[in-house]
Amino acid sequence: MSAVSDRFMAALHHLDEHADTGPMVELTAPDAVLTKLDRHREATGPEGARAFWNEYRSVFDTISTEFTSTLDGEGGASLEWTSRSTLTDGAELTYSGVTVIDVAGDQVTGVRTYYDSAAFVGPAGG
Repeated sequence: MSAVSDRFMAALHHLDEHADTGPMVELTAPDAVLTKLDRHREATGPEGARAFWNEYRSVFDTISTEFTSTLDGEGGASLEWTSRSTLTDGAELTYSGVTVIDVAGDQVTGVRTYYDSAAFVGPAGG
């Protein structure tokens, strides 16, 4: 199981650095379901993963993610992280969260991302 979480973290670093979803899509099972905290719909399968990760990356000019804790289990892993970024409007942003991945064999079958969405909201009146 650890091999898949390691590949997931490497694929996310690749996405952060190169804005290329390829490694994330390659990890995704045909029936995978991906969701994040602020979404009211799910993305499914490799093409859904491509759209999911493109949407994620599109709000950042630059981003770097540091994984601070991982917990691997038999069918998945939880990955705690902190990301430091520059948004496309030039604003700097640091935020933290956790991504839970479900795994079957050597593929990711589920992704659920929870993060500090308040970090994306500017100060009141600003």
